[in-house]
Amino acid sequence: MSRALSFPQIEAFKAVVLTGTTVAAARMLHTTQPTVSRLINQAQSATGLKLLVNDRGRLQLTREGRHLFEIIQANFQGIGRIEQAVAALRESGAGVFRVAATPSLGQSLLPAAMERFAQHYPQVRFNVQTLGRRQIEDGLRLGLYDIALTNSLPDGAEFEGTAVHKAQAVCVSSLNHPFAKRDDVTVADLKDQVLISLPGDDALEMELQEAFRKKGMVHSTKIETIYTSTICIYASRGLGVGIVNPYMASVFRDRLCIRNFRPKIRVTTYAVFARFMPQSELAQHFLQNVVESCEVEQFGV
Repeated sequence: MSRALSFPQIEAFKAVVLTGTTVAAARMLHTTQPTVSRLINQAQSATGLKLLVNDRGRLQLTREGRHLFEIIQANFQGIGRIEQAVAALRESGAGVFRVAATPSLGQSLLPAAMERFAQHYPQVRFNVQTLGRRQIEDGLRLGLYDIALTNSLPDGAEFEGTAVHKAQAVCVSSLNHPFAKRDDVTVADLKDQVLISLPGDDALEMELQEAFRKKGMVHSTKIETIYTSTICIYASRGLGVGIVNPYMASVFRDRLCIRNFRPKIRVTTYAVFARFMPQSELAQHFLQNVVESCEVEQFGV
């Protein structure tokens, strides 16, 4: 009959997989080789599965062992996030204000808001994380951030968000591109252009593809990247053109030709909080600075 794995058994199994031998695993865990061997045998006995085989002096995963290792890795990542949350909460009483933002907002709107905020709260220390949308949502659920800035409102009752700025996507190209002679760039103008795009599951990219479809156009991406900043850099080098949010485009304003894009693709910025965490006074003041920065800064054309 199978039994539940103990935490020491799981740790030993993980260490052996990562190092390849029980000797190296023992060094990693600061224990002895016989102890690791015993824990591995206990783990195989508890599960009733052959998890490892000896291949010329190194321990290799069986099919069942690989599946178990993948499950363990996923759960250890969760433990790591919990440990991060504990560390962040431990620091929060020492004047640390924790902000998460998508890369585009982290390089454009966020520094402007931080500059205004620091004038009134010079003693506050920031912890800033630039992350993808899913990572931001996970962090908010764990209480890692006092506020988050994103371009999409997370789904779920555990989040509370407010729109702080509304803009529209822009077309970016090199300074000497023919688009520099235009006031606007339309979807039809993108025909025969080398397009630098975000992955197909990005919200802005999906709207762009819908604009192509409505125009009866089929346009394949020639260069794909996960970062809007990469699109801007490549466009500035004349490698192609891109349709991006106006926040990141503004960072490269001196190196890019930035034009309004038609049809309009709306880009909204949200300030998001975890609903289970009451907004602190600092968070409320920071939100006000975000709103003021949106009014002052020029994002886009």
